[in-house]
Amino acid sequence: MTDRGLLDMIHGTPWIIDLLTWFDFEVARAADGPIQPVTLTSGEPLEAIAGDGTGGCFLLVGTGDLRPVLYVGSECEGGLVARSLRDALALVVGVSSLHDATTIPAEQNDGRDLRDFLGRTDSEIREDHPELDANRDRLRRALGLPPVEDTLLRSLQAAAADFRYRPLTEQGVRLRPMLTWLEKAEEAAHPTVAEPPVAVAPSSPPDEPLPGQITLF
Repeated sequence: MTDRGLLDMIHGTPWIIDLLTWFDFEVARAADGPIQPVTLTSGEPLEAIAGDGTGGCFLLVGTGDLRPVLYVGSECEGGLVARSLRDALALVVGVSSLHDATTIPAEQNDGRDLRDFLGRTDSEIREDHPELDANRDRLRRALGLPPVEDTLLRSLQAAAADFRYRPLTEQGVRLRPMLTWLEKAEEAAHPTVAEPPVAVAPSSPPDEPLPGQITLF
């Protein structure tokens, strides 16, 4: 199924819309768009498909059958989430939040630190929402979503680090990376170049006539 077909299926199934909203993927917020207009340096078209409770927005990139999914947050952060809508939804449904899944490097301690952290955040959610796992299973079966394993977590962080998909504001300012530990490295690799000051030609003293000019006073 293409990403467009998957999105049409979601739009045509009210219980899926409701359950995705429970996982903070709110299709009804698509009309709001991102908190500020953004573009990509490639010029590829962007289509808002959902929002979340923090004011963030999910956007499809391009026009192909499988379209990358971009996230633009409300704190001036953003980047690529996945190379297809199905993988993006697998992450939305399968982890406590994308913000949690981009907090700790996936390679750190062979992935154990991130897995342990996500396990703890899931346990906290289950305390108030014991239906968490049942809701995940229901959406996975309906949408054909893969479970979230190390490969998908590493794929998320690799996508979020892809500088080509870092959105730009209308002023041409690039949003901060979702992976906070990349910020200093990117500043070093892509420094902001200040515009040189405009040179002002020196003016002639007012009491010194130009050659051939008659002094009146």
